[in-house]
Amino acid sequence: MNFSMKNILLISTIYPVPEGNRGTSVCHFFTREWIRMGYNVRVVHIQAVYPIVLYWIARLLRNRIAAKTGAVVYTHRDNFVIRYVIDNVPIIRIPVFKPIPHGKFSKGAIIKAVNEILRNNQNTNFTPDVIIGHFANPQIELLNRLKAAYVYPKTCIVLHGEIEIMKKVYGNKLHELLNGIDMWGFRCKALINEYNTTVGEVKNPFICYSGIPSKYVTKNNTHQYETPLHRFLYVGEMIERKYPEKIIDALVKIYPQKDFELHYVGAGSQLDIVKLKIKEYNLQNQVKLLGWIPRDQIIEEYDKADCLIMISKGEAYGLVYLEAMARGCLTIASIGEGFDGVIIDGINGFLCEAGDADDLAVKIMKINAMPTEERACVSQEAIKTAKSLTDEKAAERYVNEIVVRL
Repeated sequence: MNFSMKNILLISTIYPVPEGNRGTSVCHFFTREWIRMGYNVRVVHIQAVYPIVLYWIARLLRNRIAAKTGAVVYTHRDNFVIRYVIDNVPIIRIPVFKPIPHGKFSKGAIIKAVNEILRNNQNTNFTPDVIIGHFANPQIELLNRLKAAYVYPKTCIVLHGEIEIMKKVYGNKLHELLNGIDMWGFRCKALINEYNTTVGEVKNPFICYSGIPSKYVTKNNTHQYETPLHRFLYVGEMIERKYPEKIIDALVKIYPQKDFELHYVGAGSQLDIVKLKIKEYNLQNQVKLLGWIPRDQIIEEYDKADCLIMISKGEAYGLVYLEAMARGCLTIASIGEGFDGVIIDGINGFLCEAGDADDLAVKIMKINAMPTEERACVSQEAIKTAKSLTDEKAAERYVNEIVVRL
């Protein structure tokens, strides 16, 4: 360990909360492992709070909004700072006022948040060596203000896909704020390209990959691939940008005799479209809708399936791909999206155009035409890739990038 970078302060607008464990755990998987590695970590969860009228609307439309976007919809306003611990990670959750969704946080609220963070750090005798922000708004502004309050802390922002929002929120002040950030991380290669094109060339970026529990990596690959692909799987929110219904369109072109199976795990607004497709093509015996099932139970579906398909657009990463690969299940993701770079087409998985049923059909036919040995090799390479991206190894890679570059 580099003890000059021992104290890590991570700030994110998305983090698990104790009541019902709402919120994605992507940042927590890193901080939990850093604690185990011996780093001294503190987390600040910035919880956006809005005018009260928006919560009235959220209560009325919660299910509709969640089904369409897949986002967590808060129906009650948080008014108090809370402190809690998960997996030995100390977290402070600070409500920060934001007049409108996807807009700028109020200046007064930002100042109050900074003061709360400084006070909390002082009370716990914590001085950060590095301050990491996940998601741009308001972390770019927070990191700039906190950097000025300490002696030579290093700063790092990890972007998850919100580049256009960042430009809109900060406008003419953006480049001034960018100068206060020492290092940039991106959830995928496509985001680096977007940043370079729309903001300016980023210097010395790194890719911040997430991992999966090591127990998910199979020690006994049960997939044989001696016959054409037969059983397909989709795991994820059934929302527009993930195009779950396009899988059916592709499969009916390839299998006119309907000699295939397709299982969907998940729920959302596109579920009605999928149901219409099932009825249109008379696929009641071929397509099964499993709804939401616990994450650990999905392993059985990966083991039984020949191929996982999710050809999303706007996918910053996607752990379900990695989970499927960890079981040796052939995986098809989207070109130029979040998993392009982890998956190398034809080596450890496959890529096709996002939302394009015709391209997906062509890709599946190419896979079916591959010799058994080649498909088995792709399956084994997928497991090898997943083995290099367990939670522990991903967290170690992430912190090492910061230690080496800063």
